[in-house]
Amino acid sequence: MKVLFKKEGIGNQWLIDMVKDMNLKLPGKVELKNNKVIFPESIATGTCSYHQLSERLDLCIFNLTFNTPLWIERAATEDCRYYSMHINCSPSQISHIAEGKESKIGGQINSSIFWSASDLSSSFKIEKGQTFQAIIIYMSNEFLQEVLEEEPTQNSSLESGNKECHLNDATTMRRLTEQKHFISRSLQTGIGKLKYELVQEILNFDKKSSISETLLLKANILKIFALFIKRVANKNNREESSGHYCDTSRILEVKKIIDENAGNEPISLDDLAKNAAMSKTKLKTKFKEIVGTTAYQYYLDVKMEKAKTILEDSPIPISDLAYELGFKSTSHFSQAFKKHYGVSPKSMASKN
Repeated sequence: MKVLFKKEGIGNQWLIDMVKDMNLKLPGKVELKNNKVIFPESIATGTCSYHQLSERLDLCIFNLTFNTPLWIERAATEDCRYYSMHINCSPSQISHIAEGKESKIGGQINSSIFWSASDLSSSFKIEKGQTFQAIIIYMSNEFLQEVLEEEPTQNSSLESGNKECHLNDATTMRRLTEQKHFISRSLQTGIGKLKYELVQEILNFDKKSSISETLLLKANILKIFALFIKRVANKNNREESSGHYCDTSRILEVKKIIDENAGNEPISLDDLAKNAAMSKTKLKTKFKEIVGTTAYQYYLDVKMEKAKTILEDSPIPISDLAYELGFKSTSHFSQAFKKHYGVSPKSMASKN
């Protein structure tokens, strides 16, 4: 049975609408009391509760074992009004569908976070007998913008490392708001282990709606969000570092090819780009960034060094040397040599 709801923003209207839809499609009466969904045992056992933590932040807590199969879908909004962070710790894998692609989330290995924009539809299928344990945090665009605009505290003890950390987090936040959705897995490892423990505390949250309990709940939510940003930032840094190392390795290989072959045979930029598995544009950019000069200038420098060595070691006609080094003409070679060394190749040859 498929149940559809549409959440337009922060607030519980979507929950009211979803319960109405359930009562139209499912046997037995589903009730909503004090923002808690009460299912008849024929449908599910356990708890499902909604909590509005502020005008910009709310969440729903699921800890249910379903006695009937259920497909719940959140319809897309017309534009992006909020982002949701679906943290799934179900003991068995649950089918999750977004943009027509089905993924398995939850389970011992795949405990995961699904990040999604509201203008993307999202749904999950639960089979009979499966336990669905998850929290879904909804953050308005205003909440995220507030996070983006926060500045690190300005005081004398602030170190550059803290500034860099803040900049990395801000960059990560901007990337999150630019992405429609992605899944971050392995909650129970590294930073994720702490997130997992915080989620377990929320799943077992005391249902009393006291101010202190609500503050503790909000604190845990903000901790999870902070750890999530840190994890994504670390992942981005690793990917960038890995990519930089890979690029450096390829460029150094190109440099080696120039060192060994310049002056022996013509080398084209197309050949070098193909060897480095890069576009010509990227090759030129990365070569200058890593080596400190353009690929063409480096190629020319190596040929000039070889020309100088040959002229110093043995008498050879300038025309033959120009041809050997791949220049179009003797005059072209002479101009390049004089520009590089300040003297003509003929003058250097005559000194030796």
